[in-house]
Parts: sequence; C-alpha cells; structure tokens
Amino acid sequence: MEDSYSVLARHYDSLMADTDYAGYADFYERIIEKYAPSQPKRLIDLGCGTGSVSVLLAEKGFEVTGVDLSCEMLSAALKKASDKHIKMLLVEQDMAKLDCGENYGAAICSFDGINYLTKREELSQCFERTADSLCEGGVFVFDVNSKYKYENIIADNTFIYETEDLFLSWQNYYVKEKGICDFYLTFFEKHGEKWRRTDEYQRQRMYSDRTLRNALEKAGFEICERFSDISCAPVTDESERIFYVCRKK
Repeated sequence: MEDSYSVLARHYDSLMADTDYAGYADFYERIIEKYAPSQPKRLIDLGCGTGSVSVLLAEKGFEVTGVDLSCEMLSAALKKASDKHIKMLLVEQDMAKLDCGENYGAAICSFDGINYLTKREELSQCFERTADSLCEGGVFVFDVNSKYKYENIIADNTFIYETEDLFLSWQNYYVKEKGICDFYLTFFEKHGEKWRRTDEYQRQRMYSDRTLRNALEKAGFEICERFSDISCAPVTDESERIFYVCRKK
C-alpha cells in the first residue's frame, strides 16, 4: 500500500472540482489586507497541493512560495503556474521542517493540511518554523477539521467517487479516544480495456482548540479571529471546519 499522493495527485483536481478556490483566494486577500496591510506581499502556501490557491494569489500580486511534501502535487502546481506564465517558487518539503527563508508577510495552510501533522511535536515545529519565516506582524491563516466533523461526518464512513475512467473507494476509520483518523483509498483506473488498482493511505489527527492555542502561543502567535468558513461565519458546535487567523507578535 502506498503512503504518498502519487495516484491521488492525478485526480485531486477532479475530486475538488466543487471547491470555491477563487473564494478562498479572496478570503485570504481580505484577511491579509485587514491584519497585515503594511507587510510584504510575500506569502508561503503550506501544503499547496496542485497549486490552485497559490496561482490565484500570485495573480493578485503576491510573491508565492508553495510548499508540499508530494512531488506529484508540485508537478501539477508547476504546470498550472507555467500555463498562466506565473513565476512561483515550489519547494518539496515537510511543513514541520519548513525552511524557506524569512521576511514573508503571510502564510496560509488550506483544506485541513494541519491535520496531517499527526504528532504534537510536528504541530509545534510547524508553527514555530512558520513564525520564523514571517515578519513581525505577519499573518498565519489555516483551517482544521473540527471534532464534530471527525465524529459525525468522516467517522467510520466510506465515500465513493466514480467516473468513466476512475472508481475510488475512500474508507475512514476514526479512533475517538486517540483523535486519529486513518484513510484508506482504493483507486481503480481504466487503462485501455483493463483496470489498474492502487491503494494509498493517509492519516490525520484531530486537534482541540486548546492544543492549537497552546502551540500557537508558544510559537509567538496571537489568535485574532476564528471562523467556520470563508464567509467569516462564526464558529458553532456543529462547524465542520475551523479557520484560525493568527498574527506574529
């Protein structure tokens, strides 16, 4: 079983086709203008994936550095940037070992990328290295899957995605006591008259608000706001995703 994104990267954009990437880019731009208006328009996109948000932010005038652990995802991001004649630095790197220089005005991490840091020390290292990369007063915006989502939406459910050339079974196993969720992805890809099976594995960890706050404070961040979506709706007990807007002290 593969533990990378080698196959998922090929189908990621199709699976995320309903995502409002433009809305995300507008949200980040508004937050940065509100909390870091005088900071450099240099931005790190942690876990940038195939670069959809990165490219849109680059089109808005940001100097973007995209960071991802998957070279397959970065290859897709490079193609998107090249197709639009956008210059963007892409780095294959673990978020917990971030090392992309200093003097960035902002950092973002979208689509529950933080939850893939499954050890608390990795979370702390990621926050600390992100803080080191930012100017004083720089902003860090990220989102996480909520406890409600893990227990009621993801849970132990199985999701199916099917097209003419692809069948994907996405099985979830959530251990509430440990806050650990394992994902088992089984791909059947059509190649001519045959179908090829590939299995991939992912793991996420649920982080409580207290754990995130403690790690952010130790890294030198203050939390400015929390939202449940990119429309800046307030967080409730049934919010599936929680956005944190933080600023380096």
